[in-house]
Amino acid sequence: MNLDNENVDQNLGLSSSQVEERIKRGEINTSKTKTSKSYAKIIFGNLFTWFNCICFGLAGALIAVGSYSNLIFMAVFMANLLIGILQEIKAKKMVDKISVIVSAKAEVVRDGKKVSIDTSCVVKDDIIIFKMGDQICADCLLVSGEVEVNESMLTGESKPIKKKKGDSLLGGSFIVSGNCVAQAKGVGLNTYSATLIKKARQIKPNQSDILRTLNIIIKTIGVIIIPLGILTFIKTHIHLDVAQSITKTAASIIGMMPVGMFLLTSVSLVVGVINLAKKKTLVQDLYSIEMLSRANVLCLDKTGTITDGQMTVKKVVPIDTSIENIEQIMASYASSTSSNNATSEALVRHFVTNFGGKITKSEKVLEFSSSRKFSAVDIGGEVFMLGASEFVTTSLSDEQKGIIKDFTQNGFRVLVLCKSDDKVITENISKQNTPLAIIVVEDNIRPDAKETIEWFNGNGVEVKVISGDSVDTVSTICKKVGVKGYYKSISLENVPDDEIEKIANEYNVFGRVTPEQKCLLIKAMRKSGKKVAMTGDGVNDILALKECDCAIAMASGSEATRSASNIIMLENSFSSMPDIVGEGRRVINNISKASSLFLTKTFFTMFLTIFVLISGNYTYPLDPNQIILWETFFIGTPAFLLALQKNNQEVKGSFLASLSSKALPGALVLFMGAIACYIYCNLTYQTFLIPTLISYTATFGASTILLSQCLPLNKYRSVVFFGMFLLCLLSFVVIPKSIFNYKQIFTSEVIFVLISVLAIGVLYALMKKTFEIFFRYGIKNHKKHKQKQKASN
Repeated sequence: MNLDNENVDQNLGLSSSQVEERIKRGEINTSKTKTSKSYAKIIFGNLFTWFNCICFGLAGALIAVGSYSNLIFMAVFMANLLIGILQEIKAKKMVDKISVIVSAKAEVVRDGKKVSIDTSCVVKDDIIIFKMGDQICADCLLVSGEVEVNESMLTGESKPIKKKKGDSLLGGSFIVSGNCVAQAKGVGLNTYSATLIKKARQIKPNQSDILRTLNIIIKTIGVIIIPLGILTFIKTHIHLDVAQSITKTAASIIGMMPVGMFLLTSVSLVVGVINLAKKKTLVQDLYSIEMLSRANVLCLDKTGTITDGQMTVKKVVPIDTSIENIEQIMASYASSTSSNNATSEALVRHFVTNFGGKITKSEKVLEFSSSRKFSAVDIGGEVFMLGASEFVTTSLSDEQKGIIKDFTQNGFRVLVLCKSDDKVITENISKQNTPLAIIVVEDNIRPDAKETIEWFNGNGVEVKVISGDSVDTVSTICKKVGVKGYYKSISLENVPDDEIEKIANEYNVFGRVTPEQKCLLIKAMRKSGKKVAMTGDGVNDILALKECDCAIAMASGSEATRSASNIIMLENSFSSMPDIVGEGRRVINNISKASSLFLTKTFFTMFLTIFVLISGNYTYPLDPNQIILWETFFIGTPAFLLALQKNNQEVKGSFLASLSSKALPGALVLFMGAIACYIYCNLTYQTFLIPTLISYTATFGASTILLSQCLPLNKYRSVVFFGMFLLCLLSFVVIPKSIFNYKQIFTSEVIFVLISVLAIGVLYALMKKTFEIFFRYGIKNHKKHKQKQKASN
């Protein structure tokens, strides 16, 4: 870090003219890191995909040979493209708008006044005031005060590091204890901040099953489609001219591309983001919706989640009756500490605000931290400690321990004030001291907490509560709000790290948990195969938030916590959690169901193309227009309509397996229908009818697959299915046959198509069940095999 910069008076800060000079020199804390895509990137990303480029190429080839009538597919393609771009732009506008609410702020001194600005507006040499929970926004020099800093995002070291005057503060780390004044020495791209904030938002490689599946499909089909297209053209050109060969090849390639599936996925996720934004929830990563929908374990902190974070001092029980100035000691104590957590705020309200006497404010303070669980203050040459009884004293009588236990078992938080025998405050201050008073603090339970937890209990999500408080206190509150297995509780005080993995899944309530232990609990749950979502609001939650599958922060939480989270609840309302999970489940379940319609067409076209290539005299039978009605009425339109329906079922299994178990049997029965068309036309010496009959059979056969996806029928799905069926039938009747290049068929062919469609429906129902069982057990056995391999290794 370069420290050779001018010193600035910490009380005056920079002047407006000095700020302007630094902005002109580019010494401002901006970076290339963006919170959302630019408009150009959205348009470019939607326009220039691998499959889109192929579509444009095919359109160019058809135009070159004058096959204009077969360009109808481009109208559908362009409409889809436009929908995708507009939806993503709409989501960007909404996300950018609500991102302002949770954007990182810095308190700086300028022209002798404290002002709050965006961290991106901090300039070199700015005087910045940091407090507990803040993320350090630039490389700084500590000017005054003492803090403990977590630099885990930089070094991987999770233990807090003490910093005092003259020490450096690195951008991207965060304050876990204390307040300080610092001077910015490195800003913008000259700091760690740009890369570290990006790392905080992309905590680990994206675990999205949908994203992984889409990448597999793109790579697989992208590899297969080109050689199949080339071979189809060569085979067709043996029998037909160039124009006809290009037309048939285009139909084959278009049929193999599940373009709409990718649009459906992205639009569904974007709509999910928009819906959540309307509910005052900011999704920082599109695929976080999926990770949340798959969560089967929800880890909650008691304070700020089950309770509303507002605490009150309920009672003060003197221990040493010879001390008459407990209120004065506590008033001085509370005014001296700079911690801004709920407990310290309650102490200030009760003791400082209501105290009418002299308050002695001390600068000799050991601030509270989550790992230490106590604080200490030197008041008039005497050292006082305040914290949980087991962390501050070993001098309590059995009667006093009984009083504390009674309060904790009734759900209260209990602190003990002690007068230390030590005369100097150190990290290892002695617990051999004189207890002065028991201070009882009450958490306010959120009125909606019980109803919210009942929703999770009834929807396949296991709720676990992890807290730094006494396990008796936490367990009692869990009982009040209906946490299942609240009695399965354990204190992690002095529990060795290697034991935590064994108990993580055995208990539902954990007390006296340190930040490092919270992180180990999340790791252990995920290692056992659980999908873990976690809510957090304090700096003590950050390590665990980095480890879970989906990190959820309250907007009122610390800046560093919000930065490390996937989802931010802007209204700080725990009751919105079911809506968030429900939206995720709706999106993912519907994507899985509707996407199989697209993949059915892809597999069917591949099977038909391969059949034509290995057969004797056949060319690819269909023209691009002959699959338009199928794509429009039994794939594209119903897929988007089905993706909007309510679906609160638990998300289970692999996305790829779910897709394949629905799409493969559909493609196979439709392919069998196509083979039946070949056989029928050859037996009746009407081979010229092969394209027409295959188109009719595949289109109406696809309607039976759509019907299966709509079961069980309700009002909405009935309208979707019967509406699509009638519109398709009407299109066959109204639109001239010449547009689709259909031949005239008679009663015998109509009967053949009807029988084929009924057979397709029956066979699909049987094969779908078989494939579901096959994929379910195949994947289970595969997972077991992998677990055995891991165990043996």
